[in-house]
Amino acid sequence: MKRVFVFCIGGTGLRVMKSITMLLSAGMDAKGFTVVPVLIDPHMDLEEKRNLQTLLEEYETIHNNIILSDGKRLNPIDGFFGTEVTDLAKLNGQQNDISEPIAEKRSFGQYLNVGNLSSEDVNNFLVQTLFSQANLDNDLSVGFKGSPNVGTVVLGEMIKGADWFQAFCNAFQEGDRIFIISSIFGGTGASGYPLLEKKVRNSTDHPSVKEAIMGAVSVLPYFSLEDPSTTDSDIDAANFLTKTKSALAYYENSVLSDYFYYVGEQGLKTTYANNEKKQDDKAHFVELVAATALFDFLKKTEKPEKTQALSRAIKEDVDSLSVSTLGNPYNDIVKVVADMMLLSRLVYFLPNESQFPLSKNRGFDAAFYDDKAFISLRNFIVRFSQWYQELVENKRGFAPLTIADVTDRAAKLSNWIQDFSLDAKDESYYLLDMIRASNRDKDESHTIKFRRFLDYTYKAIDKYTSKIM
Repeated sequence: MKRVFVFCIGGTGLRVMKSITMLLSAGMDAKGFTVVPVLIDPHMDLEEKRNLQTLLEEYETIHNNIILSDGKRLNPIDGFFGTEVTDLAKLNGQQNDISEPIAEKRSFGQYLNVGNLSSEDVNNFLVQTLFSQANLDNDLSVGFKGSPNVGTVVLGEMIKGADWFQAFCNAFQEGDRIFIISSIFGGTGASGYPLLEKKVRNSTDHPSVKEAIMGAVSVLPYFSLEDPSTTDSDIDAANFLTKTKSALAYYENSVLSDYFYYVGEQGLKTTYANNEKKQDDKAHFVELVAATALFDFLKKTEKPEKTQALSRAIKEDVDSLSVSTLGNPYNDIVKVVADMMLLSRLVYFLPNESQFPLSKNRGFDAAFYDDKAFISLRNFIVRFSQWYQELVENKRGFAPLTIADVTDRAAKLSNWIQDFSLDAKDESYYLLDMIRASNRDKDESHTIKFRRFLDYTYKAIDKYTSKIM
C-alpha cells in the first residue's frame, strides 16, 4: 500500500497535523494513501505534542477496530476513519517513539561549546557576530523561540545521521510520497523545512527517496502574541512579518518540493498568550486550510517539471465563515465536518433508542454501546467537537454549521448547515437509512459490529450531506 510520510515541523506543524487527523476521521479522501506522521519538534515537554500523539493513537485504535477481524485484515470502508494512519516506529518493527531523540537539553551556548572559547579566539568573535546573548542563553528544550538562525544550526545536526531519518529511508518504497508542514515566521519550522527538504533531495543512497514526489505547505503569520515586555518572553510577534519576508526571499530560489503550498492571514486577527513553554493555542482556520493542502497534494498524479506554487482564498473577507462566505471550493471540508458532527448526535441518541430495529437485528444493543470500540469512538468525538468549537470561536472563525444542543430532540436538522437546507428533518431520517443500509449489507466476510455501525451511519448521513457537493 502506498504511503505519504508527513513531516510535521514545530508547533504549527503539530497543529496542522491535528486538523489533518480530524479531517481523516470525518472521512476526507486520502486517495488510498496510508498517512505516516513524523513529528519534529525539539520542545521536550510540549503538551500539544503529547496531545497529538494521543489523538493519533486513538485514531489508530478506532481504525484497527474497523479493519482487523480474527487475525485477518479487511479492506477499509468509505467514510469515517477509513484511512490508515500509522507511525514510523511500527513500519520499522519498533515499539518506541523513534522521533523522541529530536530534542536537546542544553542552552544554545552550551550546544556550541562557547564556554571553551577564549575571549580572543576568532571563533568567539564570529559567534558574537552571528548570535545575540539571548540566542546563546536560549534553553533548547523549549524550541528555538522564533529564531531560525538558531534552528538552522541545531536542527541541521539533529537531522544529519538521525536514527528517525534513516528509519524513514529504510521504510520508504517506490510510489510513496513526502509532505512537509512548517511555519515560516518562527524558529523551528522556518529553519527545519529547507534543511529537511535538502536532506531528502540529497539522499543518493536511497534513489526512491531522492526522486519521490514531494509537497510542502508553509504557513505564513496568522496570529499575534502578547507584548513580550509584559510576559518575559523572547518571542516578539512584531518581527513575524520581517522574518517571513526574509524567509520567502530565500525560499524563492531554493524550494525543492514539487508542490509548494502557502497559506496565511492578511491581518493578525487573534492574539495568543506569549508562553513558549505551554503554547496553548486554540485550533485556527488557517491550520485547517493548511491541512487541506495535503489532500490536494495526494490528488496530484504527476511529478511536474518545476515547482508548482499553490494557495487558496475565501470568497468573502468576514470574521465568521459560513458556506456562502467560504465559497464552493470549501464544500468538501464543510461536508466532512457536518458528517462527523451528525455522527456525534447519533452516537449520543442511539444508546437510548431501545426500539431501534438494529439493536436486535445487528446487535447494536447495550453491550455494544459499552464495548471498548464504541467508547473509543465516543471519546474521539468529544475531541472532534472541542476542535470544531475552537475553530468557531477563534478569529477568523470557521462556523459553517448551525449546531443545536445535542440533547435537544426538537432541533430541526434540516438547518444543520448554514446557508444550506438538508432533506433530513430529524434523526428518524438517518435511523431509517441505517436500516436500509443494513438490509443491503450481504457481506459475510466478518462479524465486526463496530465496522457495520460506522458503515451504516456514514451511508445514512452521506445520503443527505452529499447534496452539498
